[in-house]
Amino acid sequence: MVMRLLDTATFEMVSGEQSTFKEEGYAILSHRWVGREITFEQIQSLASQLRSAPVQPTAQLAKIRGACDRAREQGLQWMWIDSCCINKASTVEESESINSMFKWYRDAKLCITYLSDVRFSTGTPKGEVFRSVDGTTASVWFSRGWTLQELLAPKAMQFFDMDWQYMGTKAELADILAHITQIDVSYLTGEKHFGNACIASKMSWIASRTTARVEDLAYSMLGIFNVVMTPRYGEGMRAFMRLQQLLLSTLMDESLFAWKLPQDKPPQVFTVPAGWEADEWGLLASTPSCFKDSNRLTTVGKPVPRVHGGFSMTQQGLQVPIFDPGKARTLGWLVCPLWILAPLVHWILTHKEGEQPCNSVYEEQ
Repeated sequence: MVMRLLDTATFEMVSGEQSTFKEEGYAILSHRWVGREITFEQIQSLASQLRSAPVQPTAQLAKIRGACDRAREQGLQWMWIDSCCINKASTVEESESINSMFKWYRDAKLCITYLSDVRFSTGTPKGEVFRSVDGTTASVWFSRGWTLQELLAPKAMQFFDMDWQYMGTKAELADILAHITQIDVSYLTGEKHFGNACIASKMSWIASRTTARVEDLAYSMLGIFNVVMTPRYGEGMRAFMRLQQLLLSTLMDESLFAWKLPQDKPPQVFTVPAGWEADEWGLLASTPSCFKDSNRLTTVGKPVPRVHGGFSMTQQGLQVPIFDPGKARTLGWLVCPLWILAPLVHWILTHKEGEQPCNSVYEEQ
């Protein structure tokens, strides 16, 4: 797999096998895009400008230089930055990069996280370390879709503020990170692997996040679910539907159905979300926000085995196995359009007022 990285001393772009860069050790940047970021086409002509250290570079150039400086100070020659190390003019390269990005963050020797809206000082209370300069909310970095995998994937992660002041590591700041993201602290410290979380719980982590392109709400979750899917920009929220169908066919995890619509109407009223026809969706959620209240779901015991397969999509609709646990055999299958099953399953998962949606295999922590 080919990967492009910047030399942290010369700022020149170098291409090579990802396995080679992994062996040598490389740094990777996690950041929030602001304004016009430096692109792949531009970076190749800016190396000399980055080396010359102008007194007042643009914010985007200063960010690239700052990231490379922090990496070089820690003995790392290579730096990967999503904005300028992917040739987005090539749809093939963009697709491969989207499906490989989680691996690239996971394999990095160090992830450098730059928070452009946070000013840190040694006297800052720990609970306010990630507060934005406007003083009202946590850094916007926490609201972006792509930064979720950038938080989960790296083994070593350091945070820096807008002036490149060191703030701490992911492990050192795990408690406050968990509080902001609602991700179990054990997944952030490495005590447990986040892959053990159920689908609904993982979906809840991105439920309140946003992306510049709506399709990226689905694409940014591919590595978290360890699946591969071809990006199709222009398909809108159907990208999220495709992701769920992929999970349905590859994972034995019924928590995919443990979601609920916003309670803007009486609980017994089941309505089709705006923009969707009744036969276009149903048992699958229309948006990640439907999983907002599913973050406390966890598996209990062993999943019910399905010797003859799990859920699958057919031309007639969803094929659901009817299992006889007493004799450990599949009795048959129920095939039904999703939009017919949806009201029933929605009622089952949310039939008690105030209760988190769950089923027999999952319970609240």
